[in-house]
Amino acid sequence: MHRVALLVYGSDSDKEPFHEEAYTLEVNDNGCILSLENIVMPGQRLFFVNPRNMEHECRVIRVGRRVRGKARVAIEFLSPSPRFWNSSGL
Repeated sequence: MHRVALLVYGSDSDKEPFHEEAYTLEVNDNGCILSLENIVMPGQRLFFVNPRNMEHECRVIRVGRRVRGKARVAIEFLSPSPRFWNSSGL
């Protein structure tokens, strides 16, 4: 498991933009699992910005049940990006 700080950007169901600071629970070349407060849906596109201001577009794959106001969310990069995590100091 790797804990990486991210800024997550997207739009809610009303098309209102949101951003949230989050930390990954697990990472791999194709994406990650993280806990999000904002409500997201499978298929939704988001943008991540890592601590070195590298941005990457991704898609929500799975959303778990909410616990303490946050859901465990599986994310897939639209294209593999192992350097995204390496540039975060991993």
